[in-house]
Amino acid sequence: MRALRFNRYGPPSTLRIEPLELPDPEPGQSLIEVRAAGINPSDVKAVAGQFHSPLPRTPGRDYAGVVVAGEGTGREVWGSGPGFGVTRDGAHAELLLLPSAWLADKPRRLSMSQAASIGVPHVVAWEGLVNAGELNAGETLLVTGVAGAVGRAATQIAHWRGARVIGADYADRACEADLLINVSREDLAAAVKAATGGAGVDMVFDAVGGPVFEQ
Repeated sequence: MRALRFNRYGPPSTLRIEPLELPDPEPGQSLIEVRAAGINPSDVKAVAGQFHSPLPRTPGRDYAGVVVAGEGTGREVWGSGPGFGVTRDGAHAELLLLPSAWLADKPRRLSMSQAASIGVPHVVAWEGLVNAGELNAGETLLVTGVAGAVGRAATQIAHWRGARVIGADYADRACEADLLINVSREDLAAAVKAATGGAGVDMVFDAVGGPVFEQ
């Protein structure tokens, strides 16, 4: 099998496609043929050494594919997992060996590419909005970096919870927010106050950090 590997920390150009020994699943394991894999900022950070990943390593935190050996052969599966691409080899490979208990059936209405793009962005957004923030219907949420993957996931989850979303970004990029504030030409605090009748928002979800969140 082939996998994308890094043997030293550095920019993405340090990655190389390398041959690896074909994994042999043991009882309780499943071998997955990766049909699609997401690319997250954390993958780039792992390659750069920010997570101190043991070397060599295969990055990739999100995947979708088909079980080709071991338990569940023939299942279409998707997901993310603890340490993917950081402390254990990830999904940027032709094959992925996982504990069978980690598998989840891919929703039929999603393509492989769609399913592989959901994991990290939606888990991050869910943890912040639902588990930590307990966002409720009728509340107003401000999402900074709304046009990015996590910002889009936060918008979708907030709308599912029945909340209103005000988005902030550096440009007039397409998004699903109810209102978009372009911070390159608008004062964020003033625009939020105007959009909420001076009341402000119930929660701010920061998906970008830096100068936008400081406002």
